[in-house]
Amino acid sequence: MIEPSYRHHWKSPKGEELVTRGRVSFATGVAGRVEGRRWFRDQERRDIQGELAGWPTGPSYRRRSWFDRVVWDGLVAVFVVLLTLAVALLGGSPGQPDGIGKSDDPENEENDFPVLWAAPGTIARTLPWELDPTRRPDTDVTELALTDRRLLILGGLKDPRDPWEELLWETDLSTVAAIEQRPFSSGRRDFRITFTDGSWCRLTSLEGEALARHLTTAA
Repeated sequence: MIEPSYRHHWKSPKGEELVTRGRVSFATGVAGRVEGRRWFRDQERRDIQGELAGWPTGPSYRRRSWFDRVVWDGLVAVFVVLLTLAVALLGGSPGQPDGIGKSDDPENEENDFPVLWAAPGTIARTLPWELDPTRRPDTDVTELALTDRRLLILGGLKDPRDPWEELLWETDLSTVAAIEQRPFSSGRRDFRITFTDGSWCRLTSLEGEALARHLTTAA
């Protein structure tokens, strides 16, 4: 436990300019077979979460089968019809939910949903487990900070009265090949960070599309 006198709010060092920062987590699938799920893969598409150093045990997911999808999608369709009828009887309008569009990478967004793609020894394997909302305590948050020199992951508490933050991870910007917004996501909040060694991660902004868009244009 860190003593209160040592608690602090992270600030970029003198001479290093903060570009943007915001709350993030590993993303979650939205398509039928992978909805509500995420995986951690190597380049052979093996599940590697058990190989990630220091990571606590987390849930293991399986992709939904064709039968699961038929049953689930049928239930959803029935619910939508009933909701539409109920709203119509009350004289209102249910409105139209925002569509997520068509994926340009179905292998990694519809058939599978890796949020970590990392061969042994690559940068993405060093990312902190605190990015995973199923492993992170409910009291904690993670933030991504982009400066003119580095990409950082910070850990802190949800309580706004407690300014303590911890540097969980960092890498020099020279190791970042690209930051790309992924439109096929809920609210267009997802983005992918690709490193120069070919590894990548898929994160989602907990503050909406604006952060993801800012990251992709600022990096």
